[in-house]
Amino acid sequence: MESRGSFPITFSRPSSDGRLARTDDDVELGTRDPSGETEERASIFRTHSRHATADSDSTRGKNELTELHVESAGAGADDEGLPYFDSRAAKANEAQIPSTSSSPPPQPRNPYTPPITPFEQAVVAWWTRRSTEFLAGHPRWNRVLTYARGASPPLVETAVKPFFPRTERRFDSLFAPIQRARNIVVPLFLIAWFLAFTFLVRASYFTSSTSAGAPQWIGTSDSFWDAQDSCGLNGTYCTPFSNTTLLFRCPAQSLSTELLNVRAVGADEVIYEPLVVGGLDDQFTYRADSWICASAIHHGLFGNREGGCGALEQVGAFTGYVGGKKNGIDSVGFDTYFPSSYRFMDSVSQKDCQDLRDQILGMNVAMTFILTFIIRPVSVILYWVLFVMGFWHVCLISDPNATPRQCPSPATGFQYFLPALFIGYAFWRFSWRYVLPPFSYATMERTVWYLGGYWVGLLINVTTAWIPIDRLTPHDIQQEPGGLVAVIILVIFLVLVILNQLRVIRRTGWFFFYLFWYVFWAIVICLLLTLPGLEFRLHHYFAAMVLMPGCAFVTRPSALFQGFLLGMFLDGAGRWGFDSILQTPASLVGDGSTGSALPIWITSAANFTIDQSAIWWDAIPADLTSQWDGFALIIDDVLAWTGTATNYSIAALDASLPHYFRLAYQLEGTSGDFTRAATAFINNGTWIDAAAGAG
Repeated sequence: MESRGSFPITFSRPSSDGRLARTDDDVELGTRDPSGETEERASIFRTHSRHATADSDSTRGKNELTELHVESAGAGADDEGLPYFDSRAAKANEAQIPSTSSSPPPQPRNPYTPPITPFEQAVVAWWTRRSTEFLAGHPRWNRVLTYARGASPPLVETAVKPFFPRTERRFDSLFAPIQRARNIVVPLFLIAWFLAFTFLVRASYFTSSTSAGAPQWIGTSDSFWDAQDSCGLNGTYCTPFSNTTLLFRCPAQSLSTELLNVRAVGADEVIYEPLVVGGLDDQFTYRADSWICASAIHHGLFGNREGGCGALEQVGAFTGYVGGKKNGIDSVGFDTYFPSSYRFMDSVSQKDCQDLRDQILGMNVAMTFILTFIIRPVSVILYWVLFVMGFWHVCLISDPNATPRQCPSPATGFQYFLPALFIGYAFWRFSWRYVLPPFSYATMERTVWYLGGYWVGLLINVTTAWIPIDRLTPHDIQQEPGGLVAVIILVIFLVLVILNQLRVIRRTGWFFFYLFWYVFWAIVICLLLTLPGLEFRLHHYFAAMVLMPGCAFVTRPSALFQGFLLGMFLDGAGRWGFDSILQTPASLVGDGSTGSALPIWITSAANFTIDQSAIWWDAIPADLTSQWDGFALIIDDVLAWTGTATNYSIAALDASLPHYFRLAYQLEGTSGDFTRAATAFINNGTWIDAAAGAG
């Protein structure tokens, strides 16, 4: 086979001779020096002599494998007592030291890579011959591909030179006693952390009580009335309407849950905010479809930061809900009749009802800092502690996985935990084990880069809350204020990150290897998208899995990105599980518009009169009779009628009140999209036509 310094390019997996593979010998894990004061300071970093810094011994070691035994703050290291790889010095040496052989120097065999088979050797030889012939006749392509291939030999860094080496050594000396007793300190620390975490989770979620009894956990979007016609004819499925009470508890950050699809309230439409209707009349009455937790905060029972408990009473029908802003929440008014309402009872205490997620977050951040910076376990232990702790922090604290967001469910957490562990091993095997151990020589930087990115990713539901986009759909990007600008900024940032990683990958000689596999899986996904009735959905966990392999290089940006991607993966897997990356359009839409055909009103502002007794609409068009067999009519946000007729009598409606009409096609009792509301003022013969589109 040809040397690494010449073309052609091979797309096979890294060979066992190590020319394209970073071996486990590059970074040995868990090795301690004789003094036991530092973590992995006696690790052996092997490199070519032509990569070593220039000194008087360099000429004696060319084309041989040189072992640099690095010990803490002592001989065999650089002038600061720390090992590092200087690519500029490598280039200088390469220019100064003439090569005496056309073949590459021997490399340590990667124990995880099996030997190349005769078939693979034949394939490589064939590709070498054909590509050489092609490039010989196309010098421009040869130059392009030579640049993309990267440096020859590749510039692979296997250690990090700290920004502040003297400060690092001072902290090494300070924490040396802990290092010596690390085998005892680490287990005791983890046990204490587990016990404290368990106690706080129990106190936060499982021991709540009030002066009226134990409350019932409810979700942030729970209410007594469902969207559109889900409550059935005249609200049959959402009874009782009155004479019932509910003692409830809401989680913290309830206001972070918002409507992502338009919800009609009379002629108004609500989106990208919690649904609260009414609450500012003399009796503080809320319509039954108002979200209970957001309404309780609007009413002033407790705050959004820690949640709390409350009690309410259903009071039945009410007319004239008064909206307005209170406690930072906007409620919508509704000036007509609705059959179901509720009011809060202010006599319930808030004992043991506060959500302690902020306190638990503070404890976990402090514990990860102590573990990373002071105790300094071996890299593999640090990685798995961050992985396991982060998963359960998401499941039980920062973004509970109950459906909807109620009291955290450990059972659901364990359902996702096992598959997450397998992916976690892949992250370590193919990315983290190459980058985290070298940062053992720069513990301050390891703490900043890894923990900084890790906590930002783990709390991505909070850290990205300022971005005015909840779903990367064209509708949301167009509708949400600032959505397009936010997408442009995110795309620019992502492109810069990818370009930086591509620069590193090219420099290390792995460009074509990564290119091959990313293109391969992109083609697989494109083929899957050809399946009928499915759309691609980029989940948190999947994005992290795709990008993590590109961070397997010893650079500071890679450390930051690894921490962030691990946190983002744990947030997605711990909160939502492993949803399919291919989903049906209906599952993506939820309760939003499906784009179905809309009925056409015959009644209009031009023909509605004060003595009119019915409203009319067109029959189902001939080309839609195979799709629909009837109609559904919502009056004042309540399903009032279904059938095949093309008119409805309004004689029984209260003429003194405004009324809102929305119409949809039906097929076997299932409704399509409803029109926007047409408004009728019967007492003066006024009709306001419905706006175009679904509502």
